[in-house]
Amino acid sequence: MDTKILIVDDEWNMRNLIRIHLSKQGYNIVEAVNGKEALKEMKCHSFQLIILDVMMPEMDGWEVCEEIRKENLALLY
Repeated sequence: MDTKILIVDDEWNMRNLIRIHLSKQGYNIVEAVNGKEALKEMKCHSFQLIILDVMMPEMDGWEVCEEIRKENLALLY
């Protein structure tokens, strides 16, 4: 499977749990620890799905959504 998913969460345990389950299904997983790192990953890679935590340091999930919208990408809540 060539589906690439970005997991964005400042809590390692949550990222790890999601990564384990999705990797077993054959998805290609990329992780980011905060919103700023997520935006950097989005500039380098194309993702079919982004799993985004709302409460994070530096840049929260809502701010990341605003930046994604500036790029005219579709968002699902």
